Order: sequence, then C-alpha cells, then structure tokens
Amino acid sequence: MLGKKHRAFLHRTHSSGDDAGAVLVMTALFLVVLLGFSALVIDVGLLYINRLALVNAVDAAALAGVQDLPYSPTMAIENAKRYAATNGADRDGVSVLVRDNDHEVQVTAFRDVHLYLARIFGRTEQRITASATARVGSIRAYRGVVPFGIEAQDFIWGEQYILKLDPHVEPGPFRGNFQALALGGQGASDYEENLIYGYQGVLEVGDWIDTEPGNIRGKTIKAVRTRINQCPHYPKCTWEHVEKGCSRVVITPVIKSFQDAKGRSEKVEVVGFAAFFLEGTLQGSDSAVVGRFLPIVVTGELGDAGDFGLRGYKLVK
Repeated sequence: MLGKKHRAFLHRTHSSGDDAGAVLVMTALFLVVLLGFSALVIDVGLLYINRLALVNAVDAAALAGVQDLPYSPTMAIENAKRYAATNGADRDGVSVLVRDNDHEVQVTAFRDVHLYLARIFGRTEQRITASATARVGSIRAYRGVVPFGIEAQDFIWGEQYILKLDPHVEPGPFRGNFQALALGGQGASDYEENLIYGYQGVLEVGDWIDTEPGNIRGKTIKAVRTRINQCPHYPKCTWEHVEKGCSRVVITPVIKSFQDAKGRSEKVEVVGFAAFFLEGTLQGSDSAVVGRFLPIVVTGELGDAGDFGLRGYKLVK
C-alpha cells in the first residue's frame, strides 16, 4: 500500500498534468482566435484600400464621360471606360450608362479581391463594387468671364458673332454702349485686365451689372491681341480644333437686353453664359471684336439658367 506522502505526490502529479493540458487547449484556442482577428484586420484593410481605389476610378470616369454630354453620348461612354481603366479599374468590370435625356452618366465597376489569411476559413476572394453618377446642366454662376455682353438669342455652333461693337461699323441702338461691361470696377484699366485674365469675381444669373460706355478702342485691341497670343498652340488652334485650356476660348455673360442701357445710368441683366472662340477684330474694323460660338462643357455652378450652349458638370452621387 502507498503511504500518505506517495498518494499526495501522485495526486499532485496528476493535477499538474491536467493543468498543463488545459493550458495547451486554451493556448490553441487563443491562437485560433488571434489568427482569426489577424485575418479579419488584414483582409478588411485590403478590401478597404481596393474599394477606395475603385471609388476614385469611377469618380474620375464619370467626370470624364459627362464632359461629352449631351452632345456625344457614344463618346461619353468610351471616355468613361477609358478613364476608369487608366485609374486602375478592370475595363471588363466597368459598365457605363447614359440616361436622363443624355444629361447624366453613371459608371459602375466591380473588382474581385483575392484574400489571404481568410483562406484558412475557406474564403478565397471578395467582390467589391463602386458607382458614381455625374450630371451636366446649365451654368448658373461662373468665375472668369470676359467683359463682353451679348444679347440673348439662339446661338448656332461655328457661327461668327460680334462680341463688342464698333460704333463706326455697327452703331447699334445702344446709346453709347457697345456691349462692353464694367465688372468689379469701372474704367478702361479694369476692363483691359478683365479681358486679358477674365473677371475673377463670380457672376451669377440674375445679377444686374454696369456697362462700360464708349468705344475703348486702344485697350480693346491690346487686350484681344494679348489674349490670342497667350494660346500656346497659336496659330494652329482653331475654332474647329480647340485645344483644352486654350486662352482664346472666352466665356461671356448673356444679357437680356441692351436696349435700355444709357451710359452708366441703367444696368443690364445677366440671363446666362455662352462660350466663343476669340478670332480678333472684324474685317474692316479696328475695335469690333468677333468670335465663333462653341457649345462646350466647363466646370462651374449648375442651376436654373437660360440654355445658351455653355454647360457645367458635377458629381451627384
């Protein structure tokens, strides 16, 4: 028979073995849980990074495609797909939809992300998706207009329009006003600066603004020549083939009417904006400025405004 001391020793040995086994089981369970959390953190981070990249890609694609609307929906779709691919989206995983009477483009993309540690639990990949919609609409407000006003009318693409009159060639009924505007200040110096660089304030539909009376011949000729010469593609750039960012593309306020403008005594109302390719002075005149009408899409504030061919775009969702 075993003595009390031997029985106590055997009991302690058996208990120690049980404790060690329990510790091993707990450690194994803890490692499994830790591994699961590690898989979750790593793979969730991977999914987040990939989704962020995909969101950026569809945003860029939507903004690129919408610039061709509403004039060329086919080109809008092609450019959207191209920009999505350029920004890292798989072209085969990109779909583009033009809707709302060619005024919206929606870009949707998916990407299958290969997972790592989650493979332990039988999950090898996860599909992520992203979507962006951009809209084109009439410009309600714009920064950078030139100080010419042109009366509201149905403009025709490529037609030549007089942006500033010459009283000796085209007197008009405007009582000393020849479609020049006083923006942010009065006087020939402000007028010249606004013509060269564009008025740096924001002009909105519904604003009432002063005209700049008189012919202002010298400042007009100098500023127009400077503006034309600023085009880095001159003289290759034409109204039929305008390079992006060309200084010869000018945005003018569209005026409801000059009929009641008498010197500085009456203001004129802005009802919209239009774009023209600045050609210079009218043949046979040294101060009548002419340009070709261009229906284009630019960055600007959208809203309720007359549709005079100038449109803006923005992401809507």
